[in-house]
Amino acid sequence: MELSARTAGARLNRRRLLKTAAFAAGSLASTAFLAACSTPAPTATTAPAKPTEAPKPAATTAPAATTAPAATSAPAAATKPAAASPAAAATGGATPAAAAAPTKPASTANVQPEKGSIAPTPRNQTLIVDQSLFTIFDGFNPYIPNGEQYQAGFQQSCKEHLFYANYAAGKIEPWLAQSWSYNPTFTELTLKLNPKVKWNDDKPFTSADVKFTLEMIQKNTALLYGADIRKFMDKVTAPDPQTVVVTLKTANPRFHYIFICGIVRGFETVPEHVWGKVDPTTFRDNPPVRTGPYKLDRVIPDQLMFIWKKNPNYWNKDVMDPKPEYVVYRSAPVVDSAVEEFKRAQTDLTTSFDYAHMKQIKDSYPNALIETAFRDPCPRAIWPNSDPSKGLLADPRVHWALSYLMDRKKIGDSVWLIQTPPAQYPWADYKSNARWENKEIADQYALTYNPQKAAQLLDEAGAKAGPDGKRTFQGKPISWEISTPAVVGNPEYQIGDLLAQELKKLGIDATTRSYQSAIFTQKRNNGDFDIISYWLCGVSFDPNQLYTTLEADKAVPIGQTAVQGNEVRFMDKEFNDVAVKLDSADPTDPKNKDLFDKALGLFYKNLPAIPIIQTTYPSLSNTTYWTGWPTDDNLYQVPLNWWGQFLFVIGNLKPTGKS
Repeated sequence: MELSARTAGARLNRRRLLKTAAFAAGSLASTAFLAACSTPAPTATTAPAKPTEAPKPAATTAPAATTAPAATSAPAAATKPAAASPAAAATGGATPAAAAAPTKPASTANVQPEKGSIAPTPRNQTLIVDQSLFTIFDGFNPYIPNGEQYQAGFQQSCKEHLFYANYAAGKIEPWLAQSWSYNPTFTELTLKLNPKVKWNDDKPFTSADVKFTLEMIQKNTALLYGADIRKFMDKVTAPDPQTVVVTLKTANPRFHYIFICGIVRGFETVPEHVWGKVDPTTFRDNPPVRTGPYKLDRVIPDQLMFIWKKNPNYWNKDVMDPKPEYVVYRSAPVVDSAVEEFKRAQTDLTTSFDYAHMKQIKDSYPNALIETAFRDPCPRAIWPNSDPSKGLLADPRVHWALSYLMDRKKIGDSVWLIQTPPAQYPWADYKSNARWENKEIADQYALTYNPQKAAQLLDEAGAKAGPDGKRTFQGKPISWEISTPAVVGNPEYQIGDLLAQELKKLGIDATTRSYQSAIFTQKRNNGDFDIISYWLCGVSFDPNQLYTTLEADKAVPIGQTAVQGNEVRFMDKEFNDVAVKLDSADPTDPKNKDLFDKALGLFYKNLPAIPIIQTTYPSLSNTTYWTGWPTDDNLYQVPLNWWGQFLFVIGNLKPTGKS
């Protein structure tokens, strides 16, 4: 399966379309998605024309990682907001209210509730999804900090994107747009929109809305997700209601990635007739006007619940007509209660359980369905700090020593949530990524467990053991901290701890430490770390999304904030020269495969990030009221209920007829 786009004239009347980061640009704030990348807590279109001679651009950077989200950071205010008005939500055309400060219910502590709330809607007409702890109930603005609770059904049922990357099926699906195309030099991108689309207040969705949103982000530097738009976009025009033309400052064959819902999310168009009247830096956007099949019905903060109601006038019912009348997202209760409520069919889908709990439920409850086939886009990895001031850690031989100390099979078999394979490449083992592989190069740089080889490399690097077995470098003892945002006991922490134990066996003092997300992000961005146990993200569509973040010009001295990537301060001229060439290389042109292979070989030679294991996430669904869930035998779409692609899972569900 090629994750490719062949959509000039592509038809949207395919029901099997229902059958994956972040923003595809690298402008996602890492703090916003740290929680979304961690282990789940219990709690196009036509290919661009071949370039003639494309001038050199900087590449559009990679999307942020995401897996199961933890709660969005709670704002300082703790006053209880009023629930969204069902009447206002129903009309959808109400004049937007002035923005209020983000709030959270006073009765809600930062802990999961003891029991889950009961949805006030007919059970057999309602899809109920358990999620993480919600803290934002009065806003739906994605472009400001704490502006939305994206994993509470808003991202999954109300908003839609121009294109969707279906990682499960290995293709890009058009939705609000029909196609993209470039001019021969990749300095102009044309988007063709679907003429059928309407907002949920029945006003038409047009190129003017896309143009307005792009210009809004370009002009307001305080808005999130705008770095690449501001960096690359010169101007945007709307020559007719279904055509958007973006003129770029420099050639960029990847600018269209911005408009694809890749990892979790993508560029979000907002309605000009609503947002053109407000200040986007303070607007709460409540109730939200979007194009999806569901509209906000109400929010019940005290019950940690969002209720979305089916829009009878949804624009795309001939392609997707979801059967649930309501979609309810609620914060999951503690695990013991979540188990019992799931077995009583009070919820249909949950992120509350680890795989052991899932198996126990399946053994005693016949309506439980476990899916284990989907891989997260981000393998787990070890990241050594490559800044020259780190001395020994900056040596590629030491990177390889660290790699040889990782028993990937053991980690995949016994540490991860479910058995998962070792990672050889710095990307997910999707079939769509197979075109970037090179077996000869991978065999040359096989990532194997070999402590003896690790010891040999440490000796060669000058870190030899003394009579007491302790290693020193330039006369000083070696002491490294392995940091991670994962809580103690979670897999990423355990991976780091296994490395620390192996280093101690070889005479290096090593410790593992868990940091809160905000602290970890600050230390990572400022280079204040030795080694990180983390995820390896970036390759959503092609490897240079990762390679470009490791270019030397993005490295800054320790103590300064790395705002463009390369938090590990990696600098290698040979790798850098190839990555820069790839920035302007069309990834769809087979003639560029040799250049991609060269970059892969240089990546392995230096190993600035050390792939450890693939990331397999099991999901548990309930077939009491709804069927049509993704399964291991029919993984038609990304099954993760916090991704934008979950919209198509909702659209594929069928009622069982149970009353």
